[in-house]
Amino acid sequence: TAAQARRLDEIEARFAVERTRLEAEVRTANRELSDAIAQSRGDTPQVQAAVDHFHSAMGELQKATIAHVFEMRAVLTPEQAEVFDRAVVDTLQSDAG
Repeated sequence: TAAQARRLDEIEARFAVERTRLEAEVRTANRELSDAIAQSRGDTPQVQAAVDHFHSAMGELQKATIAHVFEMRAVLTPEQAEVFDRAVVDTLQSDAG
């Protein structure tokens, strides 16, 4: 419906801002990791700290994405949610290889 479309647009717009912030954090963590590896002679505490930062940033992005999916799903009718769920599952499965 038009009301659903408006609500979904609001959810998407809000998430776009959050996703941009989280993706920037992932890129920052990735740079930290590459710098730590370039400056080390092995698996140093600096490399491990950078790995931890990267995993944390990726985890936050994934959690926010899942929360976003469920927030969108809540706007849908049960029939729409079934179609949506299938599309989400299909996407995740195809990304998994």
